[in-house]
Amino acid sequence: MTYSTLLVEIAAGIATITLNRPERLNCFNRAMVTEFRELWSRLRADSDVRVIVLRAAAGRAFCSGVDVKEGWRAPGEELTPFDQEDPGEWLGPKSNKVWKPLIVAVHGMAAGGAFYWLNEADIVICSEDATFFDPHLKFGKISAVEPIGAMGRIPLQEITRMVLMADTERICAQTALRISLVTEVTPLDTLWTRAHELAALIAQRHPVAVQGSIRAIWEAQSLRAPKR
Repeated sequence: MTYSTLLVEIAAGIATITLNRPERLNCFNRAMVTEFRELWSRLRADSDVRVIVLRAAAGRAFCSGVDVKEGWRAPGEELTPFDQEDPGEWLGPKSNKVWKPLIVAVHGMAAGGAFYWLNEADIVICSEDATFFDPHLKFGKISAVEPIGAMGRIPLQEITRMVLMADTERICAQTALRISLVTEVTPLDTLWTRAHELAALIAQRHPVAVQGSIRAIWEAQSLRAPKR
């Protein structure tokens, strides 16, 4: 599989996807969004793939969100607040009915639209240098998808603090672990290795049982009453 914004490798039942725009902090543009949509379709149908690892090219960021210079919409597409498709419909595996487990390995900054992947991950780990934040309010934009998607992971007060503090405060790796945004913190130089170790363990399980379990868990989220 050859893409302009992604690197994709498949071996031993594991598909490893690397966001590959380090010069732009691995932010997503129209090309990346459309490439993910095509990639999820391929991986969903590929019986050789049992687990997916998502990581990002080395540099300052895992992903800084949407490319603010290019955007993600097609050239000339009219911009209105509520009647356009959301990029998460293309970027996230669960949104594309991919029930193969997703492990996300975060280094550096994970900001704004990076939560499209964090919110649809089954396991998130990060390196010691990782930081998480949502800058929407800095730009006078509504923060919705990111905090709503995080509601099943972290406490409400942590979500509202992240939204309200915008870019003036970042969640460090240890805080992310404490609030269950991530499940494990590793040194930077072992991050990718650890993600692959977890994936290899899961790849040994029966794929129907694994994917059926993941699907049941995720589809049940819509049945849960919101906590008060």
